[in-house]
Amino acid sequence: MNNSQIQDKQEKPKSDEILSNVKPAVLTQDKNKNKNKNFIIIICAVLFIICAALVIYGLVSAADSKNDYKLIGFSFIENEKFGFMDKTGKVLIPAQYDERIYAFSENLAAVCINGRYGYIDKSGIQKISADFDSARSFSEKLAAVSINGRYGYINTNGDFVISPNFEEAKSFSGGLAAVKIGGLWGFTDKKGTIKINPQFELVSNFFDGRAVALKNSKWGLINKNGGTAADFEYDEIDRVFKDSLILAKKDGLFGFINKRGKTIIPFEYINAGAFSEKYAKVSKNDGEEESELFGYIDLKNIYRIEAEYAEVSDFSEGLAFALDNGAYCVINKKGEIIVNPQFSAYRNFKGGVAPVSVGGKWGVIDKRGKYIINPQYYAISDFESNLAIVRLGDKVGVINKRGNIIIDIKYDNRASQNYYGLSMIWEIK
Repeated sequence: MNNSQIQDKQEKPKSDEILSNVKPAVLTQDKNKNKNKNFIIIICAVLFIICAALVIYGLVSAADSKNDYKLIGFSFIENEKFGFMDKTGKVLIPAQYDERIYAFSENLAAVCINGRYGYIDKSGIQKISADFDSARSFSEKLAAVSINGRYGYINTNGDFVISPNFEEAKSFSGGLAAVKIGGLWGFTDKKGTIKINPQFELVSNFFDGRAVALKNSKWGLINKNGGTAADFEYDEIDRVFKDSLILAKKDGLFGFINKRGKTIIPFEYINAGAFSEKYAKVSKNDGEEESELFGYIDLKNIYRIEAEYAEVSDFSEGLAFALDNGAYCVINKKGEIIVNPQFSAYRNFKGGVAPVSVGGKWGVIDKRGKYIINPQYYAISDFESNLAIVRLGDKVGVINKRGNIIIDIKYDNRASQNYYGLSMIWEIK
């Protein structure tokens, strides 16, 4: 867990943030296989870059809202400009923008033209002129934009409803938005009234009535009145609260607190992950092992799977990946090995399938470990609406769960120039 986890979810993903989810075996163990290390890193980098939509899924949303997300198409690159195609590959908006289109909210998407930002609708009609230095997606009917180095908020007509007076501004979430004044963060309401005075070094959006904040170099939780919900005494606090418990770090060790700041699971783990499907991966080095080993605890701090793996994933759809003797296997919630160790990298199960890498090539398995798409690609994203982006050589395209090519693998993927041939576009409701 790091500070990037509490950044505004509407900020554009950077390659290092995307790569934070990579799980290649050679990065955690199997260190003698140096000749494969760079190759795996490159594959995983491209995988998570072209899968930007999965990060965008979180990045474009307001953390406290209950929005629905729908895949509506892909942003593509042509002659170093970006356009919009539907899920079949039909071009709806020709390539003409400087940057990728990420998401439509309130039927509007932020676009960049000649270095300036505005908003278009799904037919490509310019609804709000490109007059801004930067622009975020709409959230709760308002969007943060900047002009002349100052941030404010506009409505869907492009009119300022909160004047651009802020040094920085995040998206609205639960009726409040974080704004920076005099180098410190506070919160404004939709009328521009400061509801929580600027006093924090960093803040998250509100999620379930709480926001994570940094004050005097320590993390705590605040409520929407600006009151302290958890004392500012933590080294780190996770921004996402799953299964009612919040992952935190104190005095170098991990534990879990509730929304009121009460310690529910003691700070006794040298490494830990947030709860997922009521299981959390944890490691407690008792000094007898040469390196830390991971297992899983439940919400009552009872080990459900003993610590015996060098690395593990979160549980997803009842299954997780675990590193066993230098390769990843698939385990269930009883700790039983369902698919034998054989994978060098993976993405978690979603929709009954999981992309996996063997011998430097990516394929897709079902929950029994049967290949539904044989390893053949340099990278594969998660499936969304039964579609996934794949890379073959230096080109990218789209396949379905049967492995059929839906959009030809012909779009350039030049990571060295930060040009990514395809990325998913969402409609946020």
